[in-house]
Amino acid sequence: MESFPAWQLQPASSTTRLWLFALVVVLPVVLILGATAFTAGAPGPKQLIGGSAWLTYAVIIVGTLAISLALHWFIERALRRHHITLDADGLAIATTFYARKLGWGELQLQQARVVDLDEHTELKPLFKSNATALPGFRSGWFRLRNRHKALVATAGSPRVLYLPTSQGYDLLLQPRQPQVLLQHLRELAPASARR
Repeated sequence: MESFPAWQLQPASSTTRLWLFALVVVLPVVLILGATAFTAGAPGPKQLIGGSAWLTYAVIIVGTLAISLALHWFIERALRRHHITLDADGLAIATTFYARKLGWGELQLQQARVVDLDEHTELKPLFKSNATALPGFRSGWFRLRNRHKALVATAGSPRVLYLPTSQGYDLLLQPRQPQVLLQHLRELAPASARR
């Protein structure tokens, strides 16, 4: 028995999580270390904590590290919120900071298809309007190359499920097995929603 159904969204990869750590923790700390090293030798008055330059720099570095680690923890938790729920009412998607619930009548299942974004470049996300994007991971609202608005939940693979809706936006989802999700949706949807 598999722990995650084949139609569930593909989670963020370890490479994506490494990029997150590098961008949110390592980069700010390195920049602060560089800035403190640069200003330590600069002439002129300095505002010092307890009259000590070293104490001042230590507080700045430790504070930056603490804030960076807290932000990393928050975003890392959000990356785990990446799943689909199917029930009698329809489809619910939760991905990082974004969520949508759509009834069966709002899904245009007859137009849904599994696509390879390398072949169907018009469906590739182009501009973020309100989204989270890391190398190998996209979550949130994007404009596709065909200029359609889309809620995107992908984790690196070019093989995705493209699912138009009647709500003025499309869904671009990367389940573990896109064809299995599409088949599952078509099986669960009431007959009126499959036409």
